[in-house]
Amino acid sequence: MGTQGIRFEAFEEFATSVDDDDGGAARVTARGELDIASSAAFGIDLARLIGERGPDVVVDVSGLTFCDARGLAALVAADDLARSHGGAVTLASPRPQMAKILRLTGLDRRFAPARTTVR
Repeated sequence: MGTQGIRFEAFEEFATSVDDDDGGAARVTARGELDIASSAAFGIDLARLIGERGPDVVVDVSGLTFCDARGLAALVAADDLARSHGGAVTLASPRPQMAKILRLTGLDRRFAPARTTVR
């Protein structure tokens, strides 16, 4: 399992980890605040992962404590890239606040099945 952490002064820590599984969809776990301070690096990491591991990515967002418009934009950009290569980004286990943001923005349909649980 590979782990990458990003630390920003004056911001809560944001970290991701990638599960090296059996060759299926790459599984990414995101924890902390996905916001203007962390979204660019997260987007770059997702793009790299899609290029290296293939276009299907599952992002476990259960550990996110906050996600702003820049965070959503990073997820949308990664999904655009994945779809252009025949795959998709799936969001798993969103907390109620994240599920509400997805629903209000209409992104719940894009990232369906957003209610899937990662094991």
